[in-house]
Amino acid sequence: MLTSPLSQAEPLKWTVWPIPGVVNVADGKPTDGITMLALRQLMQRLPELEPDYRLANRLRQQRDMEYGLQFCSTPLFKRPDTDRYAYFVPFLVSTPIQAVVRRDQLEHFPLRDNRLVLSDLLETTDSHVAVSAFRTYPPLIQDWLAVAEPLGRAERISGSLSGSNLLLMVSHGRIDLTFEFATITRAVSSQLQPPEPLLSLPLAEEMELVVSGIYCSGSDWGRAMAEQLDQAIRELLQDPQALEQLLALYADYLPAETWAAFDKKIIAYYRERAEHVTQWPSPTVADSVPESPTPAETIPPPPEPDQ
Repeated sequence: MLTSPLSQAEPLKWTVWPIPGVVNVADGKPTDGITMLALRQLMQRLPELEPDYRLANRLRQQRDMEYGLQFCSTPLFKRPDTDRYAYFVPFLVSTPIQAVVRRDQLEHFPLRDNRLVLSDLLETTDSHVAVSAFRTYPPLIQDWLAVAEPLGRAERISGSLSGSNLLLMVSHGRIDLTFEFATITRAVSSQLQPPEPLLSLPLAEEMELVVSGIYCSGSDWGRAMAEQLDQAIRELLQDPQALEQLLALYADYLPAETWAAFDKKIIAYYRERAEHVTQWPSPTVADSVPESPTPAETIPPPPEPDQ
């Protein structure tokens, strides 16, 4: 049977970030993980689009979007600089980022009500902290780093795109502490089995859920695609069966105690998101950026993540 060209799905290029437990990778391709499975669930609601998933990192994603290439990227946090050349679509919500230390070093970290206060790290300890040079961190962590880095108490380290190398460095005692989300810490501990057990400490200043989402290129195409994805997300969340399937991913990928502590907040977020239509101002850079001389297909892929 012949297929009419009008019935063929429109290709949609995706770049996804390889992060354990979030976007897992095998043989250089994304497989599963909480964001990857949620994204595939979303794309099932858009049969008119044919997704093409590729691995990327922030620098590549930023460069390609600034050049005006037409694609979407996830999982990303909203950033003012990226808003200049792309459209952000809120999608998933994460439990708060935590401090990760070696379990046998817990006594060296002063806690208040079983939570770590970030200011105490500088004032009452000599702990050395490291974060990933490839990752975007919540504003609270960014503000703390702006104070700690000039003092030589924190640094940004490259290596693994996912930042999983930092968790291993904590386990080996090469650094004292890093910041990570529960999903990622659990996945790294399971996959890489660090020599010394890791412990996640809630941060006293970080109690709110963190929204991650999708950026689409800041062109007319990107605006239309962002609107299409935004509508599909709302329709997914208004479907009780689809929402139940999405929430089941949290039970699979979060530690049981973390899911139990935040399940009501997560459900409340999705109920609100189901009714919220995203609005965007026009990006200020995309229209003035020269067209890239290099097609997306010829850009070398990022290095394999350390897994």
